[in-house]
Amino acid sequence: MIAASGWLVAVFLGLLELPAKVNSFFDEAPAAYKNVTDLVLLDQQYSGVWTSDLEGVIDATAEERTASTIEGSPVVLRLQVYNGEVEGELYSGGLEKHWVQTRLMVEGRKRWGGTIDAIIYDYIDGKKTALAQFELALDGKAWPPLRLKIVHQPMHFLPAIIGLYRKDGAFPDDLGGVNVEYYKNVLKRTNPVPALPVDRADQKQS
Repeated sequence: MIAASGWLVAVFLGLLELPAKVNSFFDEAPAAYKNVTDLVLLDQQYSGVWTSDLEGVIDATAEERTASTIEGSPVVLRLQVYNGEVEGELYSGGLEKHWVQTRLMVEGRKRWGGTIDAIIYDYIDGKKTALAQFELALDGKAWPPLRLKIVHQPMHFLPAIIGLYRKDGAFPDDLGGVNVEYYKNVLKRTNPVPALPVDRADQKQS
């Protein structure tokens, strides 16, 4: 009887704890579901930080270094590819030279074949405007493994084609932004400083 009573008490206590366990499960379930979903839908191959800058890469060949310093370089790219949708940010030497922002947003879509179609964009007069369209493709046998190839751009914002490799610290929060030098150059072109008249005190009296 004592043993039976102990068993009944254990069952009773378990029933008392059951609502709390059920609530705990439902509280934790959304986070657990999201973690599993992220693991499945987040493209680990493309997602991350990529750069064309070979500084610090001691075994890079002379040919690779030359290819990484062409017009429009360097390129630094931060990507997230989730369920085929692409978003991120891009910095480039071409934007440094030709645009008011040196760091722009990226969006695109991953094709079934594995390559990515993407754009960099800015807002002009409040309208979202693509400044360059490009393609990204991974080649595990090549180095650098990620190839960026331009499809269309009105100005040389990006190199026509360039390789990028993973480097986690290559895109710090303070990389790029408002291009102050570009603004200065635009102001000089649109509002040239007039020549100042010679001070009368410096002129010889006739």
